[in-house]
Amino acid sequence: MRLTALVLISLLCAACGSSAARSSTQPPKDSVSAPDVAQSADLPGADAAAPDIASGPQPAPLKTFAGTCPTFAAGTNDFETGGYVRNLRISLPPDPKGAAVLFVWHGLGDTASNMGNFFGADALAAKYKAIVVVPDGCCNGTASKGCCSQVTGWGFAAKPEPDVAIFDDALWCLDQQFGIDRSRIYTTGFSAGSLWSTWLLMYRSDYLAAAAIFSGGVNSFLEYLTPAHKAPVLAVSGKEDDVFGGGLVDFYTSMNDLTTALRKDGHFVIRCIHDAGGHTIPFGGAAWAAKFLFKHTWTDGPSPYQQDGIGSDFPVYCTIAP
Repeated sequence: MRLTALVLISLLCAACGSSAARSSTQPPKDSVSAPDVAQSADLPGADAAAPDIASGPQPAPLKTFAGTCPTFAAGTNDFETGGYVRNLRISLPPDPKGAAVLFVWHGLGDTASNMGNFFGADALAAKYKAIVVVPDGCCNGTASKGCCSQVTGWGFAAKPEPDVAIFDDALWCLDQQFGIDRSRIYTTGFSAGSLWSTWLLMYRSDYLAAAAIFSGGVNSFLEYLTPAHKAPVLAVSGKEDDVFGGGLVDFYTSMNDLTTALRKDGHFVIRCIHDAGGHTIPFGGAAWAAKFLFKHTWTDGPSPYQQDGIGSDFPVYCTIAP
């Protein structure tokens, strides 16, 4: 993957413009619909209990962290990993022992605090007995500026090591502290955060029970790689107007290409094409994405939706990809 200098400069300018209007009450950047905080607190139809763990193949052993694990607490945590001090916003359930882990990755120009609020991270943690980890990108932390890419936000296009270290090392440390349920590890995000979730799906699928991708996908700067494990995927985008940087990133096409490639490799995919307009998360998306994610455990068997259909769990614009 190589972006031309013109593309890089254009994306950088777009990012500068989007971040200028951000406040703590704004929906996630790069620009989405109304926040899901209120409705995420209720999560209608969600099942609090985890599904039964299937017998058979198990997730890959966690990668050992060579550093010193902090004692994670609810709220903002400093975590020295990958050569930098990173900020993690963590939501804990009432009893975090044996909990699931959900990573939520923000878009370009956004913050962990804002993204966590939008997704209703505290409510998700309590409802699903999950530890919700919302990292800040390198550009947000004063001690991590050395890995900052104001063009992409996360390392999906180049230099993934600082960001994948968050995923690998946080899982190790959370397991050391809480004894996490390794069959219930998930990733989601929006825009640049979903491009990073796409990277994790391809390179860390042997840990993931499921992934929810909001306007991410594969393209010329993030080429498809067959995942080692067939994790179920919720693939969400807008229509042809779901673009960023003046059309430099076409998320509608990127998500279609990801869906096609995953289905060819035997993955279960629910494809949602919303009409909310532009580059955005549709209203209610965080709630039904959470329902999709937490319905799955790490298994090589079929998705529950594959057997039962999606019913009323999703909007009418969502279908099981053929």
